[in-house]
Amino acid sequence: MKNLFFEMNPYTFTGSAIVIGFYLANELSPAEQASIGNWLQLIGLTVQTYASQVSNLETKKQEKEKSQNCNGQETDLDTLSKVIDKIQEELNHLKECQKNSF
Repeated sequence: MKNLFFEMNPYTFTGSAIVIGFYLANELSPAEQASIGNWLQLIGLTVQTYASQVSNLETKKQEKEKSQNCNGQETDLDTLSKVIDKIQEELNHLKECQKNSF
């Protein structure tokens, strides 16, 4: 059932909601329509609230992981900076040697 429901194309998905809505509007009194409408809205808002909190927590988790990865990269950057400094020292030494050769 779940696969059938979520694999519908957008027109069928939307159309089914319209058909059910018109059916309920035709079969129910105005008070019953208001009651069932509010109930369905509450279900929708509950699902949306749950989904948005899950998304919020996943985003925070990804940001935390990204931050931790950046901290690891800082260590790599420090190492690279030290290597570059050593290379610069070696180049300066070679330049001095070259000057003394002439």
